[in-house]
Amino acid sequence: MKKLALRLALMPLALPLTLLSSTYALAGEDVSVSVSTDYVTEYVFRGVTLAGDAFQPGAEISVGNFSAGVWASVASGKESIIFADEIDIYAGYGFDLSETISASVGATLYHYPQSGGVFDIGTGAGDASTVEVYGGLGFDAPLAPSITAYYDLTLKAFTLEGGAEYSVPIGEKSSFDIGASAGLVTVDGGGDYQYGSLSGALSYGFNDNTSVYAGINGGLSSQASFLDTNFDITNPATISAPDKSSVWFGVGISSGF
Repeated sequence: MKKLALRLALMPLALPLTLLSSTYALAGEDVSVSVSTDYVTEYVFRGVTLAGDAFQPGAEISVGNFSAGVWASVASGKESIIFADEIDIYAGYGFDLSETISASVGATLYHYPQSGGVFDIGTGAGDASTVEVYGGLGFDAPLAPSITAYYDLTLKAFTLEGGAEYSVPIGEKSSFDIGASAGLVTVDGGGDYQYGSLSGALSYGFNDNTSVYAGINGGLSSQASFLDTNFDITNPATISAPDKSSVWFGVGISSGF
């Protein structure tokens, strides 16, 4: 995900689908399991296009304050031959600092299966995986503001991102959810840039365990890091230059058990 972006010196925002879950008791801890599948017309990560049309399944398990999961992005369409597939494996721990401030720490392994084995990390231009650690704060305040710092140990890249969100109920089972984020990326050796995004989604819950959404996203970047993904790979004349902004769409479903 980030490897491709950084090597272009440009450096996911697919609208995240809120995962619903069923909760069970295990050894005194709450346990929840959730699965989701999304389809996006453009896969954008921190202001950079990493694929055109893509399917993005994921699964997560939480035990108390600890969570772990796997997420993937599989490019589709005629142009998918130039975009790498991706598999992310992550784990995190969340805890309260006060009645209004929560914290989280964790790590993610980003893997690109076409490039080699999962543990091919930090060996040069052919790396198949990178490892990132993060720490963040969330605030119980209007718009639910948050700030998170990320550091990729393999690529030596630091990202600081802030976000906010708001949900407007529009029915007993539906809502319109708005999200915004802005961040900056600094890379050892150059390639620094800033980015921002705004998303809106209509969500509908079939029941307590399953929901669907349809959403629109817009992104901006200080670099020309958004690619036109509507091209014919066999006709170079249809491939346009990168841009500093983009708009893309997403739909998805999630369920807990």
